[in-house]
Amino acid sequence: MSKSLRLVAATLLTALAASAQADFVTSSQGVTFTFHTVDTDTFTLRIQNADNATGDWKTADYLSYLGFNGLGGKLPGLTGVNVSLSPAPGYSVQWSYTHTELAGQGCNKNGNSGAFCLDANPNILLTGDMLFTIDLLGTGIDLTGNIAPHLKVGFTDQAGSKPIGSLLSADMTYVPPQTNGGGGTPSGGGNTVPEPASLALAGLALLGVAAARRRRPA
Repeated sequence: MSKSLRLVAATLLTALAASAQADFVTSSQGVTFTFHTVDTDTFTLRIQNADNATGDWKTADYLSYLGFNGLGGKLPGLTGVNVSLSPAPGYSVQWSYTHTELAGQGCNKNGNSGAFCLDANPNILLTGDMLFTIDLLGTGIDLTGNIAPHLKVGFTDQAGSKPIGSLLSADMTYVPPQTNGGGGTPSGGGNTVPEPASLALAGLALLGVAAARRRRPA
């Protein structure tokens, strides 16, 4: 295969891989949560409007806990988690990880091994748009394919050790990829991600053009 054909094929495969990523979304009490797979061992969680929550989250102004269920079969060798937040909170945050459930009192030491729980220390001040990037450590981790996570979130106050109001515990709903901005969160603007079928047709057309140029006499 010529250099030009190899370049076209590589570009097509990259685009197809990017288009295959999906988002899962849930909303509660005025707050929107979006889960987006980045690669085989990394995902993002975007939390929007948490600083203007309603209901029994209205008095909470910090986040302490994140919990993820439904990923057990994808995480056979999970040994740890690295978490980063954008925008950064302006102070150092240490995350403790347990391969357990998030419950009303925090990370449940007796929870099931198909879940994992993250505890922020100190608690994180809520803002209108928080993007957590979560990198899973270990062996055999594979987040490819459409994973339907069950999300748990615990809001609290600055010094609180347990959630204020109800603990979010919700299955997230699949939405097709729509934009490439903000960690994959669907929105009204941004660049639309092409459907895989459209990308495939475009790629085949490019391959055909490249092949025709190769056959054209000088």
